[in-house]
Amino acid sequence: MKHFLILLLACLTLASCKSSRKAERTNYPVHHTDKSKTTDLTASAHTALAYASRVERGKLPTQWVTASAKVQVTGVGKKLSVNGSLRMKRDDVVRLSLRFLGMEVGIMEFTPTDVLIVDRLNKQYVRATYNEVSFLRQAGLDFYSLQALFWNELFVPGTRQLQDNLERFHLTENNGTSVLTLTDTPKLAYAFYTQTSTAHIETLTVKGKQTTDRGEFRWKYDQFQAFNGRSFPTLMQMEVTGTGKSDLGLTLLLSNLKNNDGWNTRTTVSSKYTRRQVDEVLKGLKL
Repeated sequence: MKHFLILLLACLTLASCKSSRKAERTNYPVHHTDKSKTTDLTASAHTALAYASRVERGKLPTQWVTASAKVQVTGVGKKLSVNGSLRMKRDDVVRLSLRFLGMEVGIMEFTPTDVLIVDRLNKQYVRATYNEVSFLRQAGLDFYSLQALFWNELFVPGTRQLQDNLERFHLTENNGTSVLTLTDTPKLAYAFYTQTSTAHIETLTVKGKQTTDRGEFRWKYDQFQAFNGRSFPTLMQMEVTGTGKSDLGLTLLLSNLKNNDGWNTRTTVSSKYTRRQVDEVLKGLKL
């Protein structure tokens, strides 16, 4: 079970970014939209901006999301299934709790300041800032980007205010599918595949821009259901493939969606637990 939690961390925090490019640290440029210049946009840019705005407006209006979860992880020669729960507070925390035989065995928690993984069976944990996780730093990913993955929302790496960056998306359309891509991000290319009729994000792909880059990260959304006046996916599937090493996969099947706020948004780790380093863990898994 101890490797299960670390495998989960590797999958969810885009291990493909580490495998696809051993890049130097990237300083992402800050982009600001000058609304006074929107009239200078081309017709295609206006169309892309309008559609990106439509997708952005489809996000959940609620601040809280809680759900029961069935979790399946595959990779490094293992296939494991457990029950759990997903709890989220917008702009504050994303927490996935794992249970086996009725007992909590592990926690993965993202907050704006750090990533926390707790292995309760073996009384150990990993806590690291986003800058300390090299492949997150290199990809320009922080809490707000990772939060968007779980909330089924658009994001621009390295930025928090999406509305100020919607002009950066390019749009292509084909057979009922509209794809929003980011072309000005260094190192990695991001593509959000949406169903044109609903503007729901159905797939996100992340891969290197160079032909020599290896690996692709894919996050799929399915089985949308009505929740708080919007549609929210109850099936999320994440895959890291093509790295030349073991493929990784994670599936979350959600049920009992609610917007409960009666829970502690921070996990307290016992002083009796042993702290491990991210690099130590990834090296042990040969990721």
